[in-house]
Amino acid sequence: MKSRVRIILVLAFVMLFGTSFLNVSTAQRRKDSFSHASKSHVKINCSSCHKNPTANWVTARGYPDVADYPGHASCIGCHRADFFAGNRPVICAGCHTNPGPRGSARFPFPVRTRSQEFTTIFPHDVHQNLIASNGPKNDVAVAHFVTASFTRADDPKPPAFNNCAVCHETSAILPKFGSRVLPLLSPLADATADTFVPTAAFFKNSPNSHASCFTCHYQNQKPDRNNCAGCHVLTAPYFESDEIARYSLKFNHLSTNHVNKDCTTCHVRITQNTDLKTMTSADVPIQACSTSSCHGPAIAEEIGKRGAAMAAKQQIFQCNYCHTPEIGRFPVPPSHQNR
Repeated sequence: MKSRVRIILVLAFVMLFGTSFLNVSTAQRRKDSFSHASKSHVKINCSSCHKNPTANWVTARGYPDVADYPGHASCIGCHRADFFAGNRPVICAGCHTNPGPRGSARFPFPVRTRSQEFTTIFPHDVHQNLIASNGPKNDVAVAHFVTASFTRADDPKPPAFNNCAVCHETSAILPKFGSRVLPLLSPLADATADTFVPTAAFFKNSPNSHASCFTCHYQNQKPDRNNCAGCHVLTAPYFESDEIARYSLKFNHLSTNHVNKDCTTCHVRITQNTDLKTMTSADVPIQACSTSSCHGPAIAEEIGKRGAAMAAKQQIFQCNYCHTPEIGRFPVPPSHQNR
């Protein structure tokens, strides 16, 4: 009996010791995730791995898109050995939530918890020029008809402009929102209570897929669908935020005074912007609002109230015509005073 127990203990020890030399799955403990910036990847053309459209684009977008991870064929050419390194290869953890023969579930694409490696090249100035060039043509016969349209003041349907609204549509749902941070200024008072909550109509969407771009850039207009590097630039990792931050949170794009105007009436610097990274506050200078007959008097009145309160050493007046208390309690910036 004792000999049997000894044999069992010896076998158990051998099995335990032997497993330390086997290919134990470390998929769930993988330290290094996939990186486009690695030496082996940065030399490869994007289209070698990213096939466009991907297999699931019909259900994902309804328009040809890169809406999924590259297939196994894109990786196995260089990583064949990694695919067969154990029963649950480490490389599988780059896409799969539970690597294994039956673990077909993958991380959502893109993975929101992983830092992004690319920024987008989008020159607003080039696109604005193209939009403007789509206006009426004058190289026609001397005698011709010119179409004209008239809008009644009480017409509930706003005029349609061939402009930014081509890509930026009114949001259908209320997005995450907040006030912009003012790191270089100190507030003059604590924020007062405010019950203001914007609606979805206050915000415009930004394209979050290739659909709006591929309308032109799928195959006819360069860069086309196979030239990923024409729009995407490798950069230092960062996390994209889905929160819309504004200085003037009370601005409503669909108010009567705004909906009947072309976007570039206020977004005056958009037409000159060549790089998304240089944009600030959607490039709307305060002068676009303060010098107009629509908002100039109200802004001047609030600045006057702030000055009067400070002169009388009274409780600080918090500007609320455009701002919520989170911003309205800060000092009036020079741009507002030099109107």
